Order: sequence, then C-alpha cells, then structure tokens
Amino acid sequence: MKKVFALCMSLSALSLTAQAAPTQWQGFFKGQCELIAPGKGSLYEFPMSLEVGSPVDNRADWIVTYGEGANARPRNYTLVTLDEAKGHFAVDENNGIVIDQYLFENKFVSLFEIGSTKLNAEYELHSDGSLDVEIISYTFDTIREAQVGPYLVANYGGKRIQKCKLFKW
Repeated sequence: MKKVFALCMSLSALSLTAQAAPTQWQGFFKGQCELIAPGKGSLYEFPMSLEVGSPVDNRADWIVTYGEGANARPRNYTLVTLDEAKGHFAVDENNGIVIDQYLFENKFVSLFEIGSTKLNAEYELHSDGSLDVEIISYTFDTIREAQVGPYLVANYGGKRIQKCKLFKW
C-alpha cells in the first residue's frame, strides 16, 4: 500500500511540472450542455460559453455564460494564478466566493461545497480546440460510511451531472 501511494505521489509530482500556462486557454468557447439525473437520464439541454481573457498581473477574465441572446446569464468570474509551478489557480466569482482549482496537464479540476451540495468540476482542453466541461454534484451528507481498519470510507449520493462540449470560435 505504501509503495502504491509513493508511486501515485511521484506521478502527481511529474504531471505538475509539465503544466500548460493559462494562455493556452485564451479564447471563446461555445457549445451545448445537458443536465443528467441518475435513474432519469437527460433532463434538458442548454447553451453555454466560456471566455478566457489574456492574463494581466496573474488574473484573467473567466466569463461563463449560460443561455443565449435575451436568455443569456453571464457570470463574470476571474481566473487567478496562485502558484503556476504547482498548477494552483482559483476562480474568483467576484462576490466573496473563491474556488481553488488545479491544472493537471490540460485539465482544471476542483472539488468544493456550496450549501448542501458537494461539486466536482473538470474543464478539459483538447488539442483540437474543443473543451469538455463536467460538473458532478453529490449530496453533502454521506449515504453510507464504514470504518475499515484505520480508514473511514464515506460515500455520497449522486445528484446531477452537467456535461458540456464546447468548441473554440
């Protein structure tokens, strides 16, 4: 078990040294999302866009817009570089909420809690300019726990998946 843990830590350290700078993420991405529920499948589809600006003083626009035209609901966030060498960034929602995220090669990942929900968000940039966005929400409280030797194993209930495919324009 210790060898597996050491190997995972070594691989993590290697991946963090080969980070892509946020400048590779600059541009306007647009596409479709669907909201999926367990046992129900796709609930509905909706448009989404992400605009990533040029970094200035370790900050760049990170504007997420749900909907289009008169139904557009932009969220004017800021991507902040905290420690590029460690792949540590944050999305500042400019309302007191700051969500840390980490860049693993071409994928930003974050895990955070809001209200009674845990969220795991991933933004994966592909070499063809497409961007996959997946935000999975879980129950805040555990649905099952077990003490196995020295380890507490906790499980959370799946609520929704927001799955998006965006393309660079």
